Amino acid sequence: ACGNGTFEEGLQVEGREFTKLLFSVQSGAMRHLFFAQRMTTKIPGLKAQPAPMKKVGILGAGLMGGGIAICCVQKGLQVVLKDAKQEWLDAGMKTISGIWMSQVKRGRLPEAKAKGYLAMIKPTLAYEDFKDCDLIVEAVPEIMDLKKEVFLALDQNTKPDTLICTNTSGLNIDDIAAVLKDPSRCMGTHFFSPAHVMQLLENVRTAKASDKTIATCMAFGKLLNKKTVLVGNCDGFVGNRMIAPYASQASTLLEEGATVEQLDRVAEEFGMAMGPMSLGDLVGQELFWKQRKAAGDMKKQTKTYMGPYDLNDWLCEQNRFGQKTPDKSIGASGRGIFIHKGRDKSVDPEVVAQLEKIREKKGIKKRNIPDEEIEERMFLPLINEGFRILEEGHAVRSSDIDVVYIFGYGFPPAKGGPMFYAENYVGLPKVLERLQVHAAETKRKLAENKTLLPVDYFEPSKLLQECVQAEKMGMKKQVPLGVPLVDAVLNYKKKQGGASKL
Repeated sequence: ACGNGTFEEGLQVEGREFTKLLFSVQSGAMRHLFFAQRMTTKIPGLKAQPAPMKKVGILGAGLMGGGIAICCVQKGLQVVLKDAKQEWLDAGMKTISGIWMSQVKRGRLPEAKAKGYLAMIKPTLAYEDFKDCDLIVEAVPEIMDLKKEVFLALDQNTKPDTLICTNTSGLNIDDIAAVLKDPSRCMGTHFFSPAHVMQLLENVRTAKASDKTIATCMAFGKLLNKKTVLVGNCDGFVGNRMIAPYASQASTLLEEGATVEQLDRVAEEFGMAMGPMSLGDLVGQELFWKQRKAAGDMKKQTKTYMGPYDLNDWLCEQNRFGQKTPDKSIGASGRGIFIHKGRDKSVDPEVVAQLEKIREKKGIKKRNIPDEEIEERMFLPLINEGFRILEEGHAVRSSDIDVVYIFGYGFPPAKGGPMFYAENYVGLPKVLERLQVHAAETKRKLAENKTLLPVDYFEPSKLLQECVQAEKMGMKKQVPLGVPLVDAVLNYKKKQGGASKL
């Protein structure tokens, strides 16, 4: 602890340094996260007991369905895995087997146990094999008509008390549940890919979900050892809704002159596990491009995706979706924003050239953008959307949002999650002030350049404004230690007659 001086003096130095760490904001963030994880299981007013669960049906043997099957089997649940074609089913089982056998090769799993796991999965093409399942997770492609079609089939081939859940990442689950004779047995179970690795599970409450359905799905998540958070059935739920303005600003900053490398570096120096450009290539550039095409409106904006789309459209038209689309002509294992060669990647020079064409076409003058501006413009609208979600009642408490972002989106734990970060690192008055500055600047740009798509994510949430006003009135000093101000304001509003949708 001390290079010079006596042992006693060294102990004093160590004590002072320990005290600094103990009362640091980072230490507070980690304590907040510890309690936040435990708070996710506390659902106000929920007293129903979960139904027993022995067998789970999974519809769709792709990467997501296979990952969910692995989770279930490893926790002792029998699994019925169905797909529409034998070759899809065989491919799914091969992938599952490959994951367990690779663990056997690395000495992490006994071969006998791996074979026992495989024996717990019944692959099938028949809906009838779901007849004795306790819970079904649907994991078919994100096409509303397809999901309604399979839900109708599930309704006819399951017990009346079997829970029928969807893994959709953004479709309206109430619309899907409406085809069931009893929609109270339906809710969302939004796993994150790869499901056997990612710790987060967003359980999505539907309008008619019964208390027993909610209790059972929360118990299901706990059994799978997931960080399970109950969220509302809004566009994008919590995680994907908040990441949309972050991604939108990354694309906007790129058009204005920030480099691909700079955007990723700023996010990673902030503490994110991955920058927005790398994340796009990992997830797949085509995800929302396909949804806009299916909707017949390439300029469509929702809470889960928003423009600018110019570079994304060009990439997808070239069939450059990211890591999943190799280009043999240049020896690339994947091509999108980056040229991927195994684990190595570099920015595609054609992307840089295309950005210049986009700026010229849209009349955008390239400029050097400081790192501080990039950080603000990516993270502040993400935080603002979190306040809107709380304002609308789609999350039980602010710490639930923090758990979603730390365990599902790579937000740095030492910053406590976006809501903790806003209050304890930045300060809510400054968050509000900077949002107002960027909102005014965005309005100016939209007025001057008609090629830009309108966005409103810099417009401060009413709840954020109420929190800042409460802080000015001294409410923060009256809040018990460890309780976020936003939760105190929400609780006060509820007592005054406001109601959460959860």
